[in-house]
Amino acid sequence: MYDKDYKKTAVELRIQQSILDDHDDPDIQRLRKNHICFALLSLVNQFYMLERQCRNFGTDVEIHLGEIQMIMTIHNAQGIHVNGLAQKLGITKGSVSEMLRKLERKGLVRKEKDPLKMTRLNIYLTDKGLLAHQNHICLHQKLDNLVLEAAAEHGPELLKSFTSLLNDILMRLAAFSKG
Repeated sequence: MYDKDYKKTAVELRIQQSILDDHDDPDIQRLRKNHICFALLSLVNQFYMLERQCRNFGTDVEIHLGEIQMIMTIHNAQGIHVNGLAQKLGITKGSVSEMLRKLERKGLVRKEKDPLKMTRLNIYLTDKGLLAHQNHICLHQKLDNLVLEAAAEHGPELLKSFTSLLNDILMRLAAFSKG
């Protein structure tokens, strides 16, 4: 499930980025200079590409986006079981089990029998999984700081107005997509 969705999204992102980066197309250049939608799309695309990059998060293994998201979920609910993970993540138990096998092989999680229900396995982060989680949080703090530094150069009132503008655009886009 993850690999197919990831590959489709990755291809779409590469196509979209190549269009956004086309410096020879006069229409693209006109859009780049004059349209806020183009700037927002480029910004969101860049953040999304950064988020989708496979990283090691301070460990000796590569960790994909879906894996680090599962690690975050386990961190926030230590001892959660497969059904609980599937429900929280909105994916099938089979997908959860498959990803847990990968995370266990990488030494990021461990399974223990539930003392109250011996047929159920509870999931915990290993020290390496906890390290990956902590480094993932640090990555997001760095990205937040990058945005805050850029915003600080423009003053707090502009940041407040821009945040309000973005929230307004999000609400209008949600309404537009429904109608």
